[in-house]
Order: sequence, then C-alpha cells, then structure tokens
Amino acid sequence: MLSIKKPIRYWMGFLFFVSAINTCAQTVSQPITHNVPQRIASLNICIDQLLWELVPHERLVSISYLTADPIWSPIAKQVQDMPLNHGLAEEIVPLKPDVIFAGEFDQRSPIELLQKLGKRVERLPLPRKLDDINEQILQLANMIGAQPKAQQMVANINTQIAELKAASAGKAPLTAFWYSSNGVVIGDGTLEHEFMQLAGLRNLAAERGMFGFNQLDLELLLSARPQILIVEEGSDDAFSLAREYLSHPALQHADFKVIRLPAGLSGCAASVIGDVASTLKQELTK
Repeated sequence: MLSIKKPIRYWMGFLFFVSAINTCAQTVSQPITHNVPQRIASLNICIDQLLWELVPHERLVSISYLTADPIWSPIAKQVQDMPLNHGLAEEIVPLKPDVIFAGEFDQRSPIELLQKLGKRVERLPLPRKLDDINEQILQLANMIGAQPKAQQMVANINTQIAELKAASAGKAPLTAFWYSSNGVVIGDGTLEHEFMQLAGLRNLAAERGMFGFNQLDLELLLSARPQILIVEEGSDDAFSLAREYLSHPALQHADFKVIRLPAGLSGCAASVIGDVASTLKQELTK
C-alpha cells in the first residue's frame, strides 16, 4: 500500500504546484487597475474628444464647456448631460478627480493652483506633425488604462493615412492652397502641409516660402491659379471675415476645385485626422 500511496501523493503535489504557477501567471497577465484613475476631469476640448472615445463616460467627472458648443465641437450633442467646466480650479476641486488633463496652451494660473492644492495635473503637448498624433493618443491611453482602444484608434488612423497616400501614387501632383479663415493660407511646418504632401498635392503657399499661417491677398491667390482650394467646413460658419473671403464672387466663379473637409485639424487633430484623410481621398478620386 505504501508503494501506491507515495506516487499518488507525489502526483497530487505536482498538480498543486502546476495549478499555483498557472494562477500566478494569470494574475501577472491581468492589467493592474488599482492605479488607473477612475475620476477624470479635462480642461481641454481636444482632450475631451479623445477621452470620450477611450473611456466609459461615467468616469468623466467634468469636461470643457466648449465641448458642449456645436460651433467648436463635433460631439456637442452627445455631451449635453455632462458636467462642464470653464477651466477654473474652484469648479474642479469639489469633484475630487483622480487626474486632471490640460493642453499645452491652456491657462497656466488655474493649473498651477490645482497643482499647489496637491491635484494631479497632466498636460499634453499639441501635435505638430502626424506622428505626434499617434503618440498623444497612446500617451493618454497609458495614463487612463485604455491601451486596447487607443491601439485600435491608431491602427484605424494609419490605415486611412495609407489609403490617402496610395490613392495619389503615380499621379501628377496638383497645385493647391489650404485656405483658412480671414484669407489665411497654410504653409510649411504644419499638419495641413504634411497632409497635402501625402495626398500628392503641391502646396503653393509652401512653394512661395510661407511657413505656418499667412494672410494672402485674394488677387495673389487667384493669380497663382491653383487647381485645388481646400477649405475646412467650420470656416464657413465662423463669425469672422472668413465669410466675406469664402463667398467672394471671384472665388465662387474661379476655375478650381473646392474640397471641403471636416473642421478641426489645426486645433483638435487627433479627433478628426481619420475623417480628414478619408474625405480628402474621396474628393481627390472623384
């Protein structure tokens, strides 16, 4: 009997050991959630839009009031019932957020006050090129425990960018201006310029040595004879001189194709980049 019991005990001990190892492995493979912030506040309209896509909405204790304004935000109707803030520390502190997100150019004084009060504030830089957008999405996701959704978002963006680039392959480049509010054209060193290159367009503003955002007289724009004029949809509705420029008879009857893109690339690139790439590809292949 002893010769039988010993192997049984050995086998039982071995199985217990294997089971313990599997349990430990499963525990290690599970994401650690106790340090992931559950109560999230944001002072920035662009970060709001990313958070809206990445986390359950009940985790958002406050977002910027601009995100509820349809003039500025594509998700305005969806966030009507969300608690809103105007970037003030006194609005945020009573909500007891685990983390507060702000942009690179948001007001410094309330952010510094929140930090002095011991609040965790994370400031995200403004994306200045296409690669920066993916980095921003993944950086934010790492802070809030939303890596799988962020990776899918980045994969979708990369696919749309690749499709835009492929659509222009082998074609003769068309000349274009990216036309913004108040007669401003967008030159080198911008996301818009990078998009135009991906789309196989010659940026006439960049070819004239323009960097960033520059005002260009309507007469000079027309004399350059662009084949394409790119306009962001929001520019039509902005309360500014943009209306006069974009509705000018000379533009209405000029011999070039007008491509209208979703607004927001300059301000909230990460949330619209996929739509911009998809629309630009569709318009250029018509």
